[in-house]
Amino acid sequence: MKKLLVLLSTVTILFAGSLEWSNDYNKRLDQAKKEGKPVLMMYHASWCPECSYMKEVIFKDPKLSEYIQSHYKLLAFDISKEKDKLPKGYSYKGVPTFFIISPDGKLLGKIEGAANATLFQQKLESIK
Repeated sequence: MKKLLVLLSTVTILFAGSLEWSNDYNKRLDQAKKEGKPVLMMYHASWCPECSYMKEVIFKDPKLSEYIQSHYKLLAFDISKEKDKLPKGYSYKGVPTFFIISPDGKLLGKIEGAANATLFQQKLESIK
């Protein structure tokens, strides 16, 4: 029994910071409308060290991950991949860039660059 509890705790810790990203803009917007949640859309690139830092470190922070999962539907587009068709109308200067979009498709705000988990959450909370 003790081994089972240790195993379950380990699995929970490993998946606690796991966020479900999609690259289907229309599907995510439909889901956002149904759930009444805004969309957090990330533009990133495979060659970008700040993007990797956000994905591999910051978004695995349990507190931030829980906050994002409970408040947003998630989209991610790799600007360096042709298969990731970037939605029209979202301008960016560099990556990573994060767009917060209302369930009805209006841009609520934008966050440019990397940040630590606490600061990133504060920036998200300031956008209404």
